[in-house]
Amino acid sequence: MEKKNTHILRLVGLILGSTLAISLLVLLTSYIYQWDKPVQFSNAFFMVGAFIIVMGVLSVTGGFTQRANFNMMYAETAGQANQAERNQRWAAEITQRYGTMIILLITGLLLIGIAVAIGQFLIQ
Repeated sequence: MEKKNTHILRLVGLILGSTLAISLLVLLTSYIYQWDKPVQFSNAFFMVGAFIIVMGVLSVTGGFTQRANFNMMYAETAGQANQAERNQRWAAEITQRYGTMIILLITGLLLIGIAVAIGQFLIQ
């Protein structure tokens, strides 16, 4: 149970850290281009959030052709691993891809939430 809690806390920290880092990059870009209107900030956060979500979806769909390839599945049977070991490796690969998608999806949604908050509170 304690291992699961530390995994969730690490996941939350990774999501918040990546959201903060991307937000700082947007703010650095705004400083370089001298943005002065809240609409520019809102648009930037929305576009970056949408891009991050698309990258998360592509991280899963990109691996589908590898997982669905019969030749790849057949090549895995040629090794010394038994069926249980191959299934564990296959499940770990899928979990890693979906984990990346979840991190990027939540990060993108938080960035879009920042864009909506800027739009609601700063734009009259």
